[in-house]
Amino acid sequence: MSNIYIETYGCSVSQAESEIMAGLLEQAGFNIIKNEKYADLIMIVTCYVKSPTEQRILFRIKQLKESYPNKKLIIAGCMPEGIYKKLVDIAPKAGLVSTHHVKKIAQAVKKTLEGKRVEYLGKSEEVKLCLPRIRRNPVIDIVPISSGCDSSCSYCCVRFAKGNLFSYPKQMITKEIENSVRQGCKEIWITSQDNASYVYNGIKLPELLNEVSKIPGKFFTRIGMMNPNNVKNILSDLISAYRNEKIYKFLHLPVQSGDNEILKSMNRNYKVEDFEKIVKAFEENFKLQLWTDIIVGYPGETKEQFEKTIKLIKKIKPDWVNVSKFGARPATEAAKLKPLSSHIIKERSKTASELVEKISLEKNKKWIGWEGKILIIERGKKPSQWIGRNFAYKSVIVNENNISLGSILKVKIINALSSGLLGQPLYAGN
Repeated sequence: MSNIYIETYGCSVSQAESEIMAGLLEQAGFNIIKNEKYADLIMIVTCYVKSPTEQRILFRIKQLKESYPNKKLIIAGCMPEGIYKKLVDIAPKAGLVSTHHVKKIAQAVKKTLEGKRVEYLGKSEEVKLCLPRIRRNPVIDIVPISSGCDSSCSYCCVRFAKGNLFSYPKQMITKEIENSVRQGCKEIWITSQDNASYVYNGIKLPELLNEVSKIPGKFFTRIGMMNPNNVKNILSDLISAYRNEKIYKFLHLPVQSGDNEILKSMNRNYKVEDFEKIVKAFEENFKLQLWTDIIVGYPGETKEQFEKTIKLIKKIKPDWVNVSKFGARPATEAAKLKPLSSHIIKERSKTASELVEKISLEKNKKWIGWEGKILIIERGKKPSQWIGRNFAYKSVIVNENNISLGSILKVKIINALSSGLLGQPLYAGN
């Protein structure tokens, strides 16, 4: 029995594909291990959405080759489609299995161990559902609902790896969730490049969520990132679907910039006003946790345009903002534009990040005194420490011995950090 070590980078979709490949390999008779030292084959599941991530993974591949020159290597995920030549240059003997050929991983590993070099590349309409898995967290099921994207943002290179939007059948999505709930999963992550773009045989995201909420069992559903451009077309129905108690009151809505001219250059196809309208509609209906994303230092961004982004964050007061420094990605339209100086980008990133920390702490302090139930989803860093999520997907740290993963705990919030809440247990139970 050959030992396989898997190292994973990137988004929740990448994590899901890694879990599936591990499950398929185990089903095929391979042994999945957690220490690269004892592996017969090392597999890196890659991401290349940002330049720093790409550089980190390329460095790691070189490091593994130097440390274990005789071990077999497979590079999977988005990189084989996105930066094929770079990978071949630095690891000419490595097998390549793109994000479109997850189901062929056992075949790829078998051939690689036999000394053959494999390449499974090219777009496909592979549905990655209802497959064997080795979950990183036994109570969380990461459920991709589509592959690819129907947008063409000027800065994004992921669409070159993922291709055009391909939504998965509703019946397979609900079956995947039914199976995982029976297996003990308590939290479902609905994920894709843009969940709001989902459409299968006329069924859109709100209808899909309504079907998911009808599935028997006690579980909670987290809806991942949604592009405002697609949310604005389903807003009323989406809010209606969110009313179900099985849906976390959590909204991840990337705005990217507070200036309409920059949004136009980014080819985002919505205006700041659209973003604000969506946020207002959700906040009028729910006590909500709002996440957003911004890109600072996009080519041509003036000081005044950056200040508009800062002003928007101060006005909206999101619970968290993912602040990204612009970095040109290969073959994108934005890469053709004249970049700002790295000094300006760094300064703007610092300004935005400091504001985000401050607002996050302010928002979290408002939860002090709240009492309610949380779902325990993972262990904390210290003994007897656990992390749970409340109805708004707020992270709550508690210290308690007599609980377990997937249990429900009633807590009172006694303190707050910018990263989450501190809870005092009131009682434990399932």
